[in-house]
Amino acid sequence: MSEKIDMRYGLRWNPNPPITVHQLVAIALATGVYTILAWIGVISLPFQVPGVSAFFIAMGFGVPFTMWFGGWGMVMGFIGTAIGAGVLSGLPLPVSLAFGVGDIILFGSLHLLYRGLAPRFGVDPIGRDVFTKRGILFFWIIAATIPHILCAIYGIGLLYLVGFVPQDLIVVTFFGFWISNMFVVMIISPFLLKLLGPVVERQGMTSFGWWT
Repeated sequence: MSEKIDMRYGLRWNPNPPITVHQLVAIALATGVYTILAWIGVISLPFQVPGVSAFFIAMGFGVPFTMWFGGWGMVMGFIGTAIGAGVLSGLPLPVSLAFGVGDIILFGSLHLLYRGLAPRFGVDPIGRDVFTKRGILFFWIIAATIPHILCAIYGIGLLYLVGFVPQDLIVVTFFGFWISNMFVVMIISPFLLKLLGPVVERQGMTSFGWWT
């Protein structure tokens, strides 16, 4: 497996400037898709808390987007959540913006952990081996579990502070947020990585570092 690891992909800040038109278009489209899916998830599959979806399908797309586009995934997540799951779902603007920070935490930690640890564990840094035993285990831990726990801690804490989550629902909401995200990511993301990943890479739209 180790000989298949593409060492071009890592955590350098801006390894291959400037960003291309193709990349900008891809990032803009990804942001639009994420925003629309975030909005649909919240209004069509609402959880018992404002701005939280019981089945946040946008996350299944957001994870591979971040694995391909690096730090741009944080921008996508912030805009998509602040607007789609926030403003368009009726949350006040300050709460929506603060809610968007949760996706900066989620996608930022995903990119940092996946790109940083993948070479050490002998897996591909952009998930091309996601359907191998080692690849899917690594993906489950790093892409579908840890970042979502961090985001859930932040998000539920925020919603509790603004009065949207009563104290007796904190634990239930936390596990609902985390586990539903994990299932969405494990169901949707691997297929996108497998089917669309080669196309995205072949078109020169992947990011070798944080930004390009």
